[in-house]
Amino acid sequence: MSRSSILARLALAGVLVSSPLLAEDQPARSELWKANCEKCHGADGKANTEEGKKKGARDLSNAKWQKTISDDRFAKSIFRGRDKMPSFAKVLTEEEIKTLVKEVRALAAQ
Repeated sequence: MSRSSILARLALAGVLVSSPLLAEDQPARSELWKANCEKCHGADGKANTEEGKKKGARDLSNAKWQKTISDDRFAKSIFRGRDKMPSFAKVLTEEEIKTLVKEVRALAAQ
C-alpha cells in the first residue's frame, strides 16, 4: 500500500495526520507574546529572527536550560530586562508577566 493511500485512509477515518514542519501545527501564541516577545524570540521561542540574532536572544524552547530557571527568575528577567533584553516593567502588568512566564514554559513542552 502506498504512503498516499495510507494517508488518505487515515484522513477518511478521522485520524489527524500532521507534519511537524507545517506552520499550522505550531501552537498559537498569545497577542501578548506577539506584541512583546515574538520580534526577538520568534513564534517558536527559538530566537531565529533577525532581531533575535542581532541581540543574541536566548532560545527559550530549550527544555534542559529551562529546568535550571525558576518562574521567579523568568518574571524578573521580563520585569527588569536582562543583557540586551529591555525591561517591560512600564509596559506589562504583573499578571501579564505571569502569563508570559507560563507561555515560555509551554515552549519547552513542544
